[in-house]
Amino acid sequence: MKISAAALNNNSLPEGRHQDHIVSGLVLIVGKKRRTWYVRYRGAGGKQKTDLLGYFVPDAPPGSDSMGLLDARNKAKEILGRVEAGVPTKEEKPQHPKQGGMTLDQLFDEYEKARRAKAVAAQAGGNKKKMKGMQTLPEAIRTVRRNLHDYLKLPVHDFSKADLKKVRDRIAARAPQMSDRFMSYMGTIMKWAAQEDHIPVNFVPDTLKVGPGLVKRERVLTPDEIRAIWAACPFLDSDEGKAYGRLVRFLLVSAQRISEAAALKHGDIIAGCWKQGEDDNKSSREHLLELPQLALEQLGTGKADELCFSGRKGKLGGFSKFKTELDKLSGVTGWRHHDLRRTASTNMQELGVAPHIVDMVLNHSIKGVGAHYMHATMNRAKGEAIEAWAAELKKILRAQTRNIV
Repeated sequence: MKISAAALNNNSLPEGRHQDHIVSGLVLIVGKKRRTWYVRYRGAGGKQKTDLLGYFVPDAPPGSDSMGLLDARNKAKEILGRVEAGVPTKEEKPQHPKQGGMTLDQLFDEYEKARRAKAVAAQAGGNKKKMKGMQTLPEAIRTVRRNLHDYLKLPVHDFSKADLKKVRDRIAARAPQMSDRFMSYMGTIMKWAAQEDHIPVNFVPDTLKVGPGLVKRERVLTPDEIRAIWAACPFLDSDEGKAYGRLVRFLLVSAQRISEAAALKHGDIIAGCWKQGEDDNKSSREHLLELPQLALEQLGTGKADELCFSGRKGKLGGFSKFKTELDKLSGVTGWRHHDLRRTASTNMQELGVAPHIVDMVLNHSIKGVGAHYMHATMNRAKGEAIEAWAAELKKILRAQTRNIV
């Protein structure tokens, strides 16, 4: 059978040796797992030689090192021309596209090293702007590694846009917001990879984010659900579980982000106020929040440099397994941690708190021109809003709980 582009792409060539009918000496050997290009010629002294040209990989993504028919013919012609001219033909042996080159695992390592080196240099030069994002770097690396676990050993050039979409949709099916967060992390990493010539192009910006758009979250916990979850929090088995239970209660009262609350240290609480620096939260600005007593009660006690919600080895993690246990204890399922934040903010609205004050409590970043002109911290108004919600929450908790199915 003649070698053709169509035969290569539809895998119709049988196993064995196939001689090209266009370029004399060009051979494709089709094996069970590989399709390998060779060129045969007579070198100095009439000795028969065979050079490995490369490999053909079916359905290889754009930018991979897979060698198609046209490239193989051009490469063979180049070598044969060098032979005819008496020029040495020996070159570095090509690597198989599925084996050679930097893997995703190695790429993430190199990216993290580069970011940390840049941060050290920025800190030495007093440039805080270039240190932006370092707070979320560990979480970003953990997130991409966890969700790309099956691809970590794959060469970067073989990781395709189709692979990215597959992972994106898989995450979106279980956690829509995490899907967009994953895409943001990957966009930053792949932008760096393209700038450093580890990949030819960053295709992440051309790939749609589908998280919140795929499954819009509107869940607000009912009073019965609030009571059931609150009552179950102290009864998780382990010390870590109990810390998680306190964290859930704290999130419900404070309406803050779980990543920021999980990093809270006792020293961050000053005179009942939680002070976050601009590097400590997603909005990249200082955030002072006067906490009601109901929230302060969930923090426990400890030294200034100790975490309020600690795990066995530092920062508390593995939220999903603890939430599964909490769901069983409370009988409330189908909710997410972010729903606690939505529940608190919705109740503040119902209590008559102005929307812009609720936004300030949530520490949402200000969009558009407002970011340049509105710099008020509204600390007093924020404290009053969250105190009003805490008082309402106490009323909810005192009421009788109906059975939850």
